[in-house]
Amino acid sequence: MGSSWWNEVWLLVLALVWVLFESAADAATQPNSNCSTQCGSLKIPFPFGTTESCYLDSSFLISCNHTSSGPTPYLSTDNITVLDISLDGEMRVSAAVATGCYDSNGTRINATSENRNYNLSRNHHYLSVSSSRNKLTAVGCNTIGEIIGFDDTAGLSYTTGCVSSCLRINDTTDGVCNGAGCCQSPIPAHGRLSGISYASVKGFVHRNQVFGFNPCGYAFVAEEGAYSFSSTDLTNFHYQSLPMVLDWSVGNLSCQEAKKNASNYACKAENSECYNSSSGFGYLCNCSTGFRGNPYLLGGCQDINECLHKESNDCYSGAICKNIPVGSYTCSCPKGYEGDGRENGTKCRRVCVGVIALLVISFYVYWGMKEKRLNKLKEQFFQQNGGFILLEQISRHRGSMEIAKVFTVDELKKATNNFDESKILGKGGQGTVYKGLLSDNRTVAIKRSKISGSTQVEQFINEVVLLSQINHRNVVRLLGCCLETEVPLLVYELISNGTIFQHLHDHNQSLKLTWGTRLRIAIETAGP
Repeated sequence: MGSSWWNEVWLLVLALVWVLFESAADAATQPNSNCSTQCGSLKIPFPFGTTESCYLDSSFLISCNHTSSGPTPYLSTDNITVLDISLDGEMRVSAAVATGCYDSNGTRINATSENRNYNLSRNHHYLSVSSSRNKLTAVGCNTIGEIIGFDDTAGLSYTTGCVSSCLRINDTTDGVCNGAGCCQSPIPAHGRLSGISYASVKGFVHRNQVFGFNPCGYAFVAEEGAYSFSSTDLTNFHYQSLPMVLDWSVGNLSCQEAKKNASNYACKAENSECYNSSSGFGYLCNCSTGFRGNPYLLGGCQDINECLHKESNDCYSGAICKNIPVGSYTCSCPKGYEGDGRENGTKCRRVCVGVIALLVISFYVYWGMKEKRLNKLKEQFFQQNGGFILLEQISRHRGSMEIAKVFTVDELKKATNNFDESKILGKGGQGTVYKGLLSDNRTVAIKRSKISGSTQVEQFINEVVLLSQINHRNVVRLLGCCLETEVPLLVYELISNGTIFQHLHDHNQSLKLTWGTRLRIAIETAGP
């Protein structure tokens, strides 16, 4: 028991040590509270930093030099001014313009500023020149701009360039860089572009002929859209540098590989995600959808209240937006409106009481007209089937004898579940017989009779009157009829012991019905 107790203690100690180790590892990759996050006008987000223990590792060091013009941020030991840092994996830096000038004889007179070199892999292995965000530009008449790109990690290099030519300043057009006084060339994507070197000008012909308005040629790699050509730049090019976009990433591992080492994994914030760098080198972190902040800091991704900013939600104008503190929100329509409240959904539509009332009124008008047509049709059938003749007969014999009842079609529909097929008792040449249950709980047989022609109507009515007066124990009693349908309906009392056909012809039943019994039934039926 003592040994078991010591084992539990050791396990607890080891667990505590592991927790402390993990916490220490996290703390080692996080800035302390004294870290400066600004150099001049530049905001410096972690993993970048200006002093030791304020950055992820030394390659993310930003040097903040204090000059007479104020604090200026540089890329560590490289003399490259940093203009902006984005957590989306981009950095803007100031790239110098390469210049080549000639005298009136067309002889090159300077070479010191002709070449510009940027070797990012030397001190900043996480940086690369963005091939998708930059362009090579050459400005000048009879000028060739060249760039040499290289990837130290793969040992690859390539050369590209463009040619700009003109003999008169009038050959050029402001804002157009298509080879007349100005040319541009995209930078091919060859993996990770860890450095560039470019020569500004190589005058090829007639440099002396353009000296009067264009003594120099220029070349630079700059962010696309940062430069707009003007013909005055041929005479007086006033740019010494232009912004160039660099891609940055963490380490040289993919997300899947980096996650295996939790202590060095840079995505520290809860609700953060890892994605591989588009340069094919290392990875980046991002706050999950619905969260905003710095994913490289513990607790750095905070829930966005999408409802405070219209651009952060797609709730329809006038809809009620409710923030959900798990990176989401809901939209709902106010009282008196219907819809999902989404701009790209069913939006919100006013529930119009007038329209509803109109629909209700329209329904009742339609229902009333339909009921009127049905009643008119019932009257037509009633007259067609001899209804008035039957009523006259009933009136004539009232009080002297029992006459058949006139049923409505609604009564018989209810009794037979709207003449459901499951209620059919049998079919014959004279019609179809249904089993029905009247409202007074009497079980009846309802027969759809078949009559045709007006000459048979009076005969039919007379038979109805005659049969309804017969009250004999051997004859099925006629209870009444319905004349409101195209085919008259006869209502008989239901005999539950089977049909006459079954008793006469079914072998099992006919044995029970002797000839003496049959003769007696025939005599009694024919008698008074």
